Amino acid sequence: MTKIMMYIILSVALLATVPWFFTEHKTIHLFGFPPWAFYSLCLTVVYATVVAVFTGRYWRVSENCEEAEINKR
Repeated sequence: MTKIMMYIILSVALLATVPWFFTEHKTIHLFGFPPWAFYSLCLTVVYATVVAVFTGRYWRVSENCEEAEINKR
């Protein structure tokens, strides 16, 4: 996977954590949270998982690019 593709996936995942479509005021609560806050909390956990997987699996992709730049100097 390329760095550009990783940045695109991470950006889309980060934008998904923002509760854009919760404009109505509802009295329903999920585990004590308003629906928009519960959505944001759950997607923040998903985003953290995606970042952890990318860091664990694709750390070498960015490391190799930086090493190549250092070796050019």
